[in-house]
Amino acid sequence: MTDSINEEEPAAGEAKKELQGFERLFEELGEYGLTANETKVFIQLLKLGPITASEIGRSLGISRTEVYNILTSLQNKGIIEASLDRPSKFSAIGFEKALEILIEAQRRRVMSMEKSREELMEVWKTVQVPSTLEEREKLQLLKGMEQIYARFSDMLNEAREEVDIVAFGADLVRAYNAGVLYKLRDLNRKNVRTQILTHGVSRASSIISYLKKYAEIMEVKTMGLSAPYFVIVDNRQLLLFTKPPGSSRIERKEATALWTNSSALIQSFKRLFDGMIQPEEIVVRPLSIEQELKRSEEERGAFKKQLIEYLSMIGLKAEENVKILGKSGIMHEFDVSVIADDKPIVCDIIFDISNITVAPVVRFYTKQNDVEEIIRDATLIVKPRLTSDARELAEFYKIKVVELQPSSGG
Repeated sequence: MTDSINEEEPAAGEAKKELQGFERLFEELGEYGLTANETKVFIQLLKLGPITASEIGRSLGISRTEVYNILTSLQNKGIIEASLDRPSKFSAIGFEKALEILIEAQRRRVMSMEKSREELMEVWKTVQVPSTLEEREKLQLLKGMEQIYARFSDMLNEAREEVDIVAFGADLVRAYNAGVLYKLRDLNRKNVRTQILTHGVSRASSIISYLKKYAEIMEVKTMGLSAPYFVIVDNRQLLLFTKPPGSSRIERKEATALWTNSSALIQSFKRLFDGMIQPEEIVVRPLSIEQELKRSEEERGAFKKQLIEYLSMIGLKAEENVKILGKSGIMHEFDVSVIADDKPIVCDIIFDISNITVAPVVRFYTKQNDVEEIIRDATLIVKPRLTSDARELAEFYKIKVVELQPSSGG
């Protein structure tokens, strides 16, 4: 009996590894221009082909009509072939060759877009709205690392006087590795003043060595769990990373940021930036900071659990970590959701080791604003209190905030 169990364990491990491989393929091939169902059909043909359309539909649970539409699309892309049999049988041309074809198709698409750029710019000049309309306050949600860094890069290109950046640890490293911060050299040549506030990056690192040639680098004390990541250009543009790019492809794809030219938001973040600058001798890295952050996160988790239990006890259906698709197409996650009259009431919970700054408040407002047509109400629960700037901003944008009192002795 023991031998049988031991023989099954490697097989289970191989099956899990194969499943993870297929999940990775589904994720990656979407970047090559294939839809989810096109990816399923293509992989099925690689595994089982040549097979008929009916066999594909049965094996994947896809309707006959949709299967034929997908097969036509894959044939047009040049990555599958059909036999002259009756009924026709379909097969994939091979994985490596298919990748080459898909990459070349994307390359031609980009070249075509580049070619038509000048023509489109000429057309745009004939239909542009008056410049007075362009000065209206705007707010734009950005999704995906490429789109976010492209806007970051554009902002630096447009800088004329001053650039303020707050980026801690890995966030600063990723922006540098993405090539965005190389533009600081050009800004320095144009006499644009650049200030970077950071924490958690070694002063001896090659990144700091490069950046300090073209910018004023200041290490500031940690801001706790709600540490902000933002860029201000000329006090006219703000880019706030609401979910910064991570290390994995999924995290890079799901990254989100808010761009705005709102003077109210920009001034709030400018005050936050100026308030973070301290004389170097009082910048201290407390030995207990990690323990404090861990304790704060544990308290937050316990409070969320108690809140859900209480809501359930009084007869409400409460769920945690609920995802809601916003009108921008971005998926937002809220800590707690309660269904009320077919529309949810949502809330986020922020516990930290110091008063909550404007950054988390704006992150919450961004999510709330994007899902306002889908939800009934939204509340932000914080501990400890909001800073005065954060409270002023919450009142300005009519954000409901509950400030919890710190427990006695803590």
